[in-house]
Amino acid sequence: MRMGKMLLLSIIATVALTSASMVRFETLSVPDAVEIKYGFPLFWLHHQTGSIAGPVDIWSVQWASLVIDFVLWFIISAAIVYALDRYRK
Repeated sequence: MRMGKMLLLSIIATVALTSASMVRFETLSVPDAVEIKYGFPLFWLHHQTGSIAGPVDIWSVQWASLVIDFVLWFIISAAIVYALDRYRK
């Protein structure tokens, strides 16, 4: 398989895995805030639904965590694509 095709497959798999990582979430509920965090292995998307002032709807992206997740999933998907290419030959 050509290197360009392997890179494209790795990037597609990386985007899919990073998006699928939002299935994991954790709810943090303290008396003055309710926050739901999404992502795996790092939480990179935060949704605040409550505060001391009352209900809110605030979404925020933790960019450093998103980049780290993206790099990690890229390494994993590139290794899988490379191994499958080697196995096929």
